[in-house]
Amino acid sequence: MVHGENLAKDLRRDHGFVHVGRTKDGKAVVMRKGRRWTVVPLRWLTEDAVDTIKAQAGIGLV
Repeated sequence: MVHGENLAKDLRRDHGFVHVGRTKDGKAVVMRKGRRWTVVPLRWLTEDAVDTIKAQAGIGLV
């Protein structure tokens, strides 16, 4: 399990996403990279969920 906050930090640090803000309810981080937007829930995520978020963000999985 990975916490969404750690995933958001990883996306910013290693993949060039820009932190834009949180959703109104404070349960997710909204990030941008170029024209692509990604929402990362701030909760515990399974590895499958992390892989899905990264794939939707356009990050190739090894």
